[in-house]
This record gives sequence, C-alpha cells and structure tokens, in this order.
Amino acid sequence: MEEVHLWRGSPEQRAMRSQLARSGQFDYFDHQLNHPDWDNKIVLDFGGNAGNLLRDRARTIRPENYYCVDVLTEALAEGRKNFPTAHWVHYDRYNCSFNPDGARDVPVPDLGVQFDFILAYSVFTHTTREEMKGLIEQLQRQLAPNGILAFTFIDPHFKPWPLTYEGSNLRWRLEKFRETDPDLDIDQLLEQSRNASWCALVNGNNLYIESSGVWDDQIQSCITYHVYYSVKFLQGEFPGAAILHPVNREMQHCCITRRDQWC
Repeated sequence: MEEVHLWRGSPEQRAMRSQLARSGQFDYFDHQLNHPDWDNKIVLDFGGNAGNLLRDRARTIRPENYYCVDVLTEALAEGRKNFPTAHWVHYDRYNCSFNPDGARDVPVPDLGVQFDFILAYSVFTHTTREEMKGLIEQLQRQLAPNGILAFTFIDPHFKPWPLTYEGSNLRWRLEKFRETDPDLDIDQLLEQSRNASWCALVNGNNLYIESSGVWDDQIQSCITYHVYYSVKFLQGEFPGAAILHPVNREMQHCCITRRDQWC
C-alpha cells in the first residue's frame, strides 16, 4: 500500500496506519552521517510526517530540539500528541498526493531557528524536479554555520537487494502497481526508462522520461507520484554534494550538502 493511502485513502486503508507506520529513519541518517553527536543539536525533519525521526527507539535527538514541518495536518496532530515538547509546523503547500488543496509556491516557513541538521527522508521522491531544487535552496538558508542538509532519492536503475531480488528500484515499484493492475506492461516501461537520467511515475502507469509529468488537479482519488534520479544526474544537480549508497537494506541513496559548500 502506498503511504498516501494511509492518510488520504479509504477508511479501511487509514485504519492500517498504526500497523504500517515507518520507523528506521533516524538509524538511516545516523549511519549516513557517520554517527554524529546528536545531543543538543537542533534538527529539522522536513516532511517528517508524525515525527518519523523521533519514533526510532535508538534516536538521541531531544524532542525539545526537534522541529517537524509537514503538509499533513493529521500527521502533525498525531506527532504532537506523542511528543508534546517537540515543535510541529504545518506547511500548507500544494502536493498532488498529500495536500492537493494546498497553495502553490508557498515558501518554506521561517522558524527563526538555524538548524544543525535538516533531514528529509522520501520527500523529494514525491515532488517535481523544479520543486526539489527550489525547496532545497530555501532549506540551505536555514542551516546553522557548519550545518548539514541530507535528503534521500531513488535511482531508477539501482538494484538495492542483489542477493535476493534481481530487479531495479523502478521494476520493484512497477511490480507493486501490477498487483492491482495486471495489464501493466512493466517491460515496456522499463525499456522506455533504460537510458533515462531521471523520470516520474504518475499513478503507477504513466511514466515520463526526464519530465515531471502531468496530472489532472481536479482528480478526486489519491494520486501516487514517484520521481527517480540517477546518481550521476543528482551529482550534476548538486555539485560538491556527497552521494552515499543506501544502508540498512533501504532502496534510497542519500545526498549530503553542507552550509560551507554554498555560502
């Protein structure tokens, strides 16, 4: 089941949210950042849902130093209930999947804080390429001196589990969609994407090569929107950034930029 359905799907799908809640984001970034000292660090979880970084039992981020910005008011309310001393900020920006009633081009909220770490897990896998670049530029301006911005992305051609699964990230996603759409021609879509540096998959069956794609803003059902970038392409988008392979059996790469690289 897609994450969007846990928040905007049927009552039955929403009821499964507590059973399917993700964890492991803190451990993922802790590994990718080489186990920094999180104590007393100010952290922004951009697109952090209901407090994904705080859900990990191993996390050492103090809730009072944690800020979560998300487009889902229901997720923020859930996070506020579980971690009342943390900071919860609604970002009422349009997203075709998670906040279709939001306003377009709303700037990232200025929280009056400089962050030691800004982390975004599986956020820019659901926004257009243009949005990703604009949002990251805004987030970089909120970093403290020596601050770090780390975000994940998915390479369509990367094979995340070569010992147990022969397919690529994109094939894995398409196979998930074929479970509900048996007529989906996966081989044809993979052939279209064979040399793509990036692509967008809309509703599981419309693949746009090196394009953010199109959709009907008036659609009532949940739009699923997945964007994929090759490692080489992302390195070109953010020169000087460190691109790290997935860890912990995740499929997502990590892109790390530092304030001193751009200011």
